[in-house]
Amino acid sequence: MPNLSLPPPAAAAPLDEGQALGVWRLMKPLPDGEQAHAGQWYSAHHALATEQQAAVLVLDRSDQGAGVMLRYADQAGDLAGLQHPNIAVPSDSGVTPDAHPYLIVEGRHGAPLLPQLSALGLQQRIELLVQLCEALRSAHQQGWLLAELDPAMIWLGPEGGVRLMGLGLARIPDPTDPFDRGLSIGASPAFVAPERRNGAPPTLASEVYGLGALARGLICGWEDTPRGLAPRRGSAGDPWPLMSGAQQIRLDALLRAAMAESPELRTRGAEGMADELRDWLGQGPQRSAAEMAEPPAEAGPRRAWWKRWLWLGAAAGLALLVLSARVTEPQATTAAPAGQRQG
Repeated sequence: MPNLSLPPPAAAAPLDEGQALGVWRLMKPLPDGEQAHAGQWYSAHHALATEQQAAVLVLDRSDQGAGVMLRYADQAGDLAGLQHPNIAVPSDSGVTPDAHPYLIVEGRHGAPLLPQLSALGLQQRIELLVQLCEALRSAHQQGWLLAELDPAMIWLGPEGGVRLMGLGLARIPDPTDPFDRGLSIGASPAFVAPERRNGAPPTLASEVYGLGALARGLICGWEDTPRGLAPRRGSAGDPWPLMSGAQQIRLDALLRAAMAESPELRTRGAEGMADELRDWLGQGPQRSAAEMAEPPAEAGPRRAWWKRWLWLGAAAGLALLVLSARVTEPQATTAAPAGQRQG
């Protein structure tokens, strides 16, 4: 039996416009502002229906690229059922003529966020973070979490909202299963929680750490390190000198809490982070449609109080009618004999 071997590791060479990948035709490479992720993004259109578009990630031949493909192969069926307007997941995969794996994410998704960041103000950046956290709130309800955060997977959608290209999503692991550690795509080191570096499974707390690193990068800026892109340290007020002292203190505390070394000290989930960011913006916590349909808590007792008075009034009226009938009845019985005597 001949020896079999995989092609040697290699970065994907730029592909030409019009390159065919199955039924898709590449249009142009998309800069993503990240130098330490798994491959190169392209926009593409369908060969027969050109109005149908997609984003294509051509992966390097590497352990990281193999991890992405293994995760997709393992979860493709389940991922297809994940529904949220701010989350996009792969719908197909394949291999290029030079043996580089690729993933297809159908639809119009905009473009990677980082190259467009300079055009966004602080409030817009924080609003995008809130949208991302809210999308993950929905993912949690459907049994998923963001196990690995890569900033190249965070896009600005065609209508200006955030778009999570959900290659780092994984099923929430069973905490009672010692073998359930999730699959890793080798996210940028700066976004990996300390416990994950030591082999712990992904959790909602490790997800918050990655979100905190992303938030620090969007707010404080980025720096290139030997291990890839990393958020700058320092105060949130450094790049935003017009921020008030009180706002700076609150925002710095929020970022520290999200990236606390100990999972127990971090912000409680993406949901909690969304509420804190919204509170910093002065918007208050989000309420669900069911909560919005319910009256405020203080209106319940007040409405019940009026109902009790309504019933008391009705009962009192009924009692008066009964009493009136009883008073009138004796008068009628005493008058009858007098009438008989007159007859």
